[in-house]
Amino acid sequence: MILVRQEKIALVLILVVIAAVAIATFALESAGKGAFAQQMGPDSREGDLVLLEGSVEEAKMTATGGHQILRVEGVRVFVPSSAVRSGWPRVGDEIRVYGTVQTYRGEREVLVHSAGDITAVAPPS
Repeated sequence: MILVRQEKIALVLILVVIAAVAIATFALESAGKGAFAQQMGPDSREGDLVLLEGSVEEAKMTATGGHQILRVEGVRVFVPSSAVRSGWPRVGDEIRVYGTVQTYRGEREVLVHSAGDITAVAPPS
């Protein structure tokens, strides 16, 4: 099969785009969520990626679904069952949470997306 000039150019362009996407993906994954998250605060809007850091004041499981509800520095944090780690975090643990702001029953909360979005600031006791 012999490629004509236009086909060669198209093939090179496709390869360049694939390489650019791969490099961008690697760079964004390496930067992590911290590079894009803003500190949770009163000006945080629905859908914003936020960082919340502080002490766990409350930790309970939902009655159904296996989800976890945390309260960190007065802010409700919803952890879906797919991101729940059994027995952690506990009340008093210092944690860092990444998630998106949403409103549930009139209360703003942080929605966690994966187990890796919750990390210990200090090692758990």
